[in-house]
Amino acid sequence: MTDTAEVRRSRRPLERFANLLSDICVRWIPDPWVIVVLLTIVAGAMSFFLTPGGLGLDKAETLVRGWGDGFWGLLEFGMQMALILLSGYVVASSPPVRRALIWVADRESGPTRTVVTVALTSMIVMWIHWGIGLIAAGILVRYYAARNTKADYRLLVAAAYLGMAGTFHAGLSSSAGLLVATPGHFAEEYFGIIPMTATVFSPFNLVLVLITVVAWTITAIALQPSPSETVSPPPEVREKIVAELEKEEQAARRTAPAEGRRTPVEIIENSRWVNGTIGVLGLVYIVLYFAALDGGILDGLTLNSVNFIFLFVGILLHGTPKSLLGAAQTGGTFVWGVLLQFPFYAGILGMIVATGLSERIASWFQAISNEFTYPLFIYWYSGILNFFVPSGGSKFAIEAPYLGEASQALGVSLELTTVAYIWGDMSTNALQPFWALPLLALCGLSFRHIMGFLVIFAMVSCTIGSAAFLLAPLFF
Repeated sequence: MTDTAEVRRSRRPLERFANLLSDICVRWIPDPWVIVVLLTIVAGAMSFFLTPGGLGLDKAETLVRGWGDGFWGLLEFGMQMALILLSGYVVASSPPVRRALIWVADRESGPTRTVVTVALTSMIVMWIHWGIGLIAAGILVRYYAARNTKADYRLLVAAAYLGMAGTFHAGLSSSAGLLVATPGHFAEEYFGIIPMTATVFSPFNLVLVLITVVAWTITAIALQPSPSETVSPPPEVREKIVAELEKEEQAARRTAPAEGRRTPVEIIENSRWVNGTIGVLGLVYIVLYFAALDGGILDGLTLNSVNFIFLFVGILLHGTPKSLLGAAQTGGTFVWGVLLQFPFYAGILGMIVATGLSERIASWFQAISNEFTYPLFIYWYSGILNFFVPSGGSKFAIEAPYLGEASQALGVSLELTTVAYIWGDMSTNALQPFWALPLLALCGLSFRHIMGFLVIFAMVSCTIGSAAFLLAPLFF
């Protein structure tokens, strides 16, 4: 990327606005764990000063006990989120998936088709499983870069992020959608059990997904710069990607030691019968699980069943224990944030429930909205909070008590509240670099390089989303 090209583009108002947002994200928004500590302090102060019961030591003790007693309340949910990340990486990095992505990249026939391919791969695969889609889209962009694509490289990376900004939370691996469908979940007191057929597979949600995919595909085509302004992959980035891909291919072609020199451990670790046996056992269980359901297959989709399916699919796709364990070891590096942060979100949840802050916030929501405006209010509120707490699952742990209470008080269906939360949570992901970090690391760019494109995608999606949730009460 030449300096002159950057200077020329920086004169555009939208680009200057995008750079401003990027500076805010990079310079002023700290790591999510720092934010969760700050939120703990804020929630603690609100719980102490804004709830009934005086300001004495008894109230302070109630607050601290609520925080400590609730600290481990999301262990199961945190493990479920960690497995979504891990199983997604395991599947996306498997040899069959990589071969499929190479096959797609080898058929590049022009910038427009390339951008559309990446955008649709991101949005469709992330609707199925966001952990798979985020990695798969990034790998596909790397293959295009290695082949010196004619499409704008920044736009390709932005297109690879679209699923995380517009379809993932409305799909099969939806954190909130799967959570409220899972018996015994932590928010059951406020939301009950809501099957996926009433949220993710509701006609309203499916139509909104389709509209978003079509609108963003058209937007991606329109954003492809002219040949004279197209930015190719930076030479140093392309050289690094090519070297890494060659290294991966050499490792894949490397033959196993001769039979006579193999130890028993090497024989087992490179044998397909290990993964095949346990993988088939897992798939047999899944068949039995869905066959035993009284309702349809969709009613059986929960966090546990979805994780189970993709974990065992990944086991089978890798073929051998050695391949599986290598992928799991790398994928595990993406899980540490969930393990560290979720207990603190659980502590915040414990505080606001123990002190009655959830009821107070619910009363505020009731005062500024009604049954018709509440879904739109939740859409925007969830989006704004997501900018600071970029995790749909952990953020729902904070919001669930007062969102559920306000929804019931206003007479808004809990199904609609869940869908509004889901779409609001995604709405500002296009402006938040947190979930883009693994993708950017794969592709060798910074968030600033793709921000200008993502601002336009965010404007399109927020316009669609606002109109949708203004009309949403007519469909629930």
